[in-house]
Amino acid sequence: MRKALPVAVLAATAALVLGASPVFAAAPKQQPVVSTASAWTPPADYIHEASFFGAAACQAAGKEGVTEGRWSAYICYQKLPFTPVQELYVKK
Repeated sequence: MRKALPVAVLAATAALVLGASPVFAAAPKQQPVVSTASAWTPPADYIHEASFFGAAACQAAGKEGVTEGRWSAYICYQKLPFTPVQELYVKK
């Protein structure tokens, strides 16, 4: 029984090295991620108005502009991931 354990460990190690492991054989191939800074474009007739630190500030400015009649609609967009900066796009 003592010799069976090292043989099993050796067989499992060889399977991993040679890629015969069922865990890795079932994994789907990953496609490369294609990402650019200009992946998002605002809808037609929307222009960039300002940048804000945080979604709440952007939403408040957008609502204020609609209430005051400076624009008819707005979109707050987070341009970069992991940052609180929001971009305000408006439709005049």
